[in-house]
This record gives sequence, structure tokens and C-alpha cells, in this order.
Amino acid sequence: MSRLRGESKTFYAKDGGSASGEQRQKLLDNFMAQQVLHLTVGAQVMLIKNIDETLVNGSMGIVVGFKEPAVYDRNFGGESQEETSKAGVVKAPAPEDSKRKRPVIDFNVPGGGIRQVMLEPETWKIELPNGEVPASRTQVWI
Repeated sequence: MSRLRGESKTFYAKDGGSASGEQRQKLLDNFMAQQVLHLTVGAQVMLIKNIDETLVNGSMGIVVGFKEPAVYDRNFGGESQEETSKAGVVKAPAPEDSKRKRPVIDFNVPGGGIRQVMLEPETWKIELPNGEVPASRTQVWI
């Protein structure tokens, strides 16, 4: 990524859970989602969580930009939030999050097409049968 000249952003995760310090950290170390994520325009990325039927764990894409949700909808040529929320791809942001830039990715989809998606924060967690969550990690856009 050091050779890429495009805009870069660093995203940090917010960790949580009921487990104590060292035990929780051991659980978090096994997550595919990293504590710190560096993205640069032009970088190749891979999904590590299913989004819908065509964007699944392992789908490959290229970072094409970082946009605020409202700007992306109006000016970047992406799908509107209304259309994508029906498909479960983009969730409506909270008012305090609406100005935070999110990564926009061109994903390769089955059949040879490209699908552009603005990614939203996701949460990964370990949940015990009794509902307790000893470890969780949520990606936070800044």
C-alpha cells in the first residue's frame, strides 16, 4: 500500500465484552477484523463478513474513495440509501455519524460486473449460549 498515492484513512475498532483484560484480548486476537485498519484509494480489499447474496465473505474489491453518506448518495453515483437499506447493504447513519467519511468500494460480483458500495461499521462478537458476549469488536469510522 505504500506505493499507492491516493487518499488514505485509518480506522480504529472499539472493543468490548464481559471478559476481563487478558482473556478478552486473547479472544479478540482471533478475530479476522483488525484493531487498526489502514485503507488507501486503489487498495485491493476483501470482505470478511457476508453483506448479502452477492457480497459475501471473500468478495474482492478496490477502494475508490471515502465519502460522507449524504455526499455519496447525491454526487458519487452510488445507490441511494433507500434502495440499499432494503437489500441490507447500507444502514441509515445516526445524525452524529452522518459527516464521518466511509470507504466506497467497487466490488467484483458474479457474472463479471462491478457493484459499488459504501461500507458501514460492522460488529463481530463471540456470544455464549446464555447470551453473554465475552468479546466484541466494532469498526468505527472517524
